[in-house]
This record gives sequence, structure tokens and C-alpha cells, in this order.
Amino acid sequence: MTRTASSETSSNLAAPTRESGAVVAPLSPTVDKTFGGPEAKEFERKAWIAQHTSQSDKNPKLDVLRMDALQAATAYKLSPCDKTMKQNLVDALSAYTRAYVAKLDCRRNFFGAKICTDKSMEEAAASVSTPLDERVKEALFEAFDEKGITKADFPADIREDVPMFAGPGLWSDESSVCRIRQAQRDRR
Repeated sequence: MTRTASSETSSNLAAPTRESGAVVAPLSPTVDKTFGGPEAKEFERKAWIAQHTSQSDKNPKLDVLRMDALQAATAYKLSPCDKTMKQNLVDALSAYTRAYVAKLDCRRNFFGAKICTDKSMEEAAASVSTPLDERVKEALFEAFDEKGITKADFPADIREDVPMFAGPGLWSDESSVCRIRQAQRDRR
């Protein structure tokens, strides 16, 4: 009986052997996840719901704040040079941020640093993680990309918390577009 190269290879993989100082053995999988598995399908379903619905946690007080922030962000994006739109956005985001901070329920230590429990951090994060909240955050990011609102526009007690909802556009100076429009109006 003659052995072929393929039968020798398969027999070598079946049981560990010592040939030229190396041990050859079949590898066992270390990860039990698959692409398109149940976890991936659930993630895709939640992402679709978040993108296509305004589903919330059914908290009526928070829903009012969410809708106010969504409306104010949309209005400011459409009219970033309007002082009323700016103030409405600052007020709406201030109320939304205060609701988050209240849920967070942190205490300040001697040095002024916030000390929060893990449970309160998880609850606060969950309170602003609904599909409707994701739409609000997206609208806020787009609004703040228009520039014109600064950190100083917000009350001192929430200034350090606002950026998590406002995004990187918050750190801008007054919008140059608004200054140009104002100069044009002044010339008339």
C-alpha cells in the first residue's frame, strides 16, 4: 500500500507528532462569533429603528425636552444668524442637559471633581440613548456645525456637560457668515 502526500498531511494533522522539532496539531477556534449571527442582526435592527423612527423610552417629561431640542436644533440650522433661534437652541439644550445631569446625580468632592456611581452613570446614559435621542444628537451636531454658539452662551453649572450633546462645533467663535450678513444689513 502506497501513501500519497495528501494522506500523509491529513494523518499528520490528526494527531500531534514530532518532526524536525515542531509539533503539528489542529487548531481549535477561539472565537465563537459569526458574521450575520443573531447579535449582528439585532444590532442592525436597532440601528434601522433609530434611523427611521422617533422611538423613545416613553418618559413624557424627557420626550418634551427631546422634541424641543430637536425642533430648536433644526430651526437654528436653517437660520443660524437669527438671535431668537440661537437663544431657543441654548435654552432647549440647557434643559436637555440639566435632565441628564439630574439623572446622573453626581456629587462634587473637595477638589470640585464629579463623583458618580456606576449605576447612576449607566442610568443617565440609558436615559439619553433612545432612537429619538440619537436623532436629537444628530440634529444638534448639524446645528453646531453652523457655528455661532460658544460655550460661554450656556449657564456655568452645565458648561462642562453641554459638549457631549453639542459636538465639536460648540467651541467655535461667532459665525463669520452672520457677521457678513449683519454688515450687509447695516449698509442698507
